[in-house]
Amino acid sequence: MCDELHIDQTDEELATITSLLASSQLIVNDSIEYSAYPDIADSPLYARAIITLAQALYYDRNLTNGQPKGVLLMLDHLDAICLAKGAG
Repeated sequence: MCDELHIDQTDEELATITSLLASSQLIVNDSIEYSAYPDIADSPLYARAIITLAQALYYDRNLTNGQPKGVLLMLDHLDAICLAKGAG
């Protein structure tokens, strides 16, 4: 993520990014049925949703305008994948 954002990889920045990624993962997991479908973590969309949310949090820790629309779209798709697995 540091490379994507062209962020210097200082100890302070790495600690911030690590914390934001962990928080983002918790939010994503809570937004989909992760506990019922942990294999969703294999989806590239899962990782992208976490990274995108962490990027948003990096620049706006309060998410003043809420979650980015792109993250909401990815969560909808991930949720649909989980629902399809449950129906199968």
